[in-house]
Amino acid sequence: MLNTEIMEIKGEKLVTKVVMFDKKVGEKRELAVDAVFVQVGEAPNSQIARDAGIEVNNERYIKSDLFQRTNISGVYVAGDVTDHPVKQVGTAVGQGITAALEAYGYIRRPYYRK
Repeated sequence: MLNTEIMEIKGEKLVTKVVMFDKKVGEKRELAVDAVFVQVGEAPNSQIARDAGIEVNNERYIKSDLFQRTNISGVYVAGDVTDHPVKQVGTAVGQGITAALEAYGYIRRPYYRK
């Protein structure tokens, strides 16, 4: 629903409705729903990484390999800022686990991990 903003989420123990405001028409309306999925932003916030010399693709997502390694040795990445095509919590959790294990291995044996 383009040009629409959720103003209120209704329900007692479960979500039942949302109150939406159509900015184009200028009116509120209610819609019956079973859940609300919040998505914050669609552009990756990778400026700090870029400033540090970490490679990004044309869309500014950070490039990584299957082990979540970036182009800088010892720097790992996980989550929606990566160039992985699936932007979901489960994917981010898996990437975080991989990055943490790889970072641990790097700290234990920095010259072995390349």
